[in-house]
Amino acid sequence: MQAAENLWREGVLYARPWPRELPSGQAVQEFTIRPVGYPLALLVLGGLLKVPFLALLFQNLLSLLNLGLVLRWWARTVRPQRQCWKWAVVLVLLFPAQLIYANAVMSEMLLQTMVVGIFWGGMWAVESPKPKYMAGVAAATVLALLLKPVFYPMALVVAGAGTVLAWRQKEMRLAAIAGIPMLVAGLYLGWNMQRTGYLHFSSIAEINLLHYNAAGVVRQVSGPEAEEAWVAAVLKDANQQVGFAERQLLIRTRALVVISEHPVVYARQHMQGMGAVFFDPGRFDISQFLGVAPPPDGGLLGQIRNGGFFRALTRLPIAMLALLGAVLVANLARMALAVRGFLLLGNRASLLRNGRWIAAGLLFYVALLTGPLGAARFLVPVWPLLLGLALVGLKAPGVPQPQQRAPMGED
Repeated sequence: MQAAENLWREGVLYARPWPRELPSGQAVQEFTIRPVGYPLALLVLGGLLKVPFLALLFQNLLSLLNLGLVLRWWARTVRPQRQCWKWAVVLVLLFPAQLIYANAVMSEMLLQTMVVGIFWGGMWAVESPKPKYMAGVAAATVLALLLKPVFYPMALVVAGAGTVLAWRQKEMRLAAIAGIPMLVAGLYLGWNMQRTGYLHFSSIAEINLLHYNAAGVVRQVSGPEAEEAWVAAVLKDANQQVGFAERQLLIRTRALVVISEHPVVYARQHMQGMGAVFFDPGRFDISQFLGVAPPPDGGLLGQIRNGGFFRALTRLPIAMLALLGAVLVANLARMALAVRGFLLLGNRASLLRNGRWIAAGLLFYVALLTGPLGAARFLVPVWPLLLGLALVGLKAPGVPQPQQRAPMGED
């Protein structure tokens, strides 16, 4: 909201209150910590109001649209039995992050819609390589990377896939269209370079690298006190650098040195974060949304790390534990059903066989790039794809399937 206000009042993308003097040192990171997409969306949707009702209403409508698209696709493709619909409702309701982030001033729900667009466009582009489908993928990718930095590398993925399709189909327009996200990403990099003197997409990359990726390794190797001391020392040295580029490069170098010295520790930490993307019940999200005070000894995962699982159970309210337990069970069930659904789609028409790989690829992409930051929030953008696979997995064994009907848009 602050970035949107500065865009409106100062004509500058900056995520803190605009200072009287030009920002320098660490403050420069606020120029690029938030991409321009969501601040612009807030301006259009009245996000500068004290209660951004229109923005939240729009996000709730997008949430319903995304869920509706998945449920309609499932109904038309699998023709589920009546009892499956009851379990489908349970799978939807026991993912509270969908409701929470539809009602938060955050970009997750807009990004989720773009991911659904990338999926649909990508599925049709592979099945029927036409410029209009590739244009849909390119447009959704551009909007996605302007909403969240995690989708900035997706531009390279889209360009590579478009090049392969263009070579197979002898249609160079496909490659040209698929390269548009890379062009936009390059222009955005140049804009940030012009504003900060450092070629980068978002300063959140160095922030995460320091405070999560490398700091997590130090904590596992030497303990929490050593972690705090190391982060403070790196920031002290970084903030003494002459320019912003030198500051960020020092942070990146120091962090990568720590990670390279303990590759096994970091790999384990990264894998744990990827798992948390899919299985974290979202204690922090639920507590924030309901206004519940955080536990005095930190969150559930933090307490488990510091004192063990059973000690953590005794420190959280019973009602919260019951809710978290139900969500965790639902997360486990969704993942098991999604794996089953992925396998079942391998026996269907080529459109669905290809689509399952695109869905799985997008899920893996987000989990891989999220890494040690893994939490329920990071699953939100790609959750409809996981839900779609899980719904297919609800099919009762031995039930005959009707003849394949084309998903929406081509029948």
